[in-house]
Amino acid sequence: MSSINLLNTSLMRALMDETIPFHEVMNAFGIRTHIVFNLPSTVLGFTYISRRGNYHLLLNGNVSYMTQVKTFLHEIKHILNDMPKCGYIIGINMEHLELEDEADKISEEILEYLTKAK
Repeated sequence: MSSINLLNTSLMRALMDETIPFHEVMNAFGIRTHIVFNLPSTVLGFTYISRRGNYHLLLNGNVSYMTQVKTFLHEIKHILNDMPKCGYIIGINMEHLELEDEADKISEEILEYLTKAK
């Protein structure tokens, strides 16, 4: 999924349309976003699906806001594209997997796009 396709999803359009509070938009799509402060600095964030089928996106509260935004976009890519296709495995050195590189690239492209749009 390219960054343009990701930007055109109803989720991203709702997030960019500032008429609805962020957490309400995320909850409407079944995504619970949590800022947590007990993650090590090496973990910027992660996503998992609960037994009830809700997505939980956890972001490290000890990193900069821009890092949280980039991590959020990275994890949204996983929710929209990767998680529906395969089971998600948490493991060591996952940052070296192609799907992680792709999510990083897309999050950087979207941040660049949003920055230029302002």
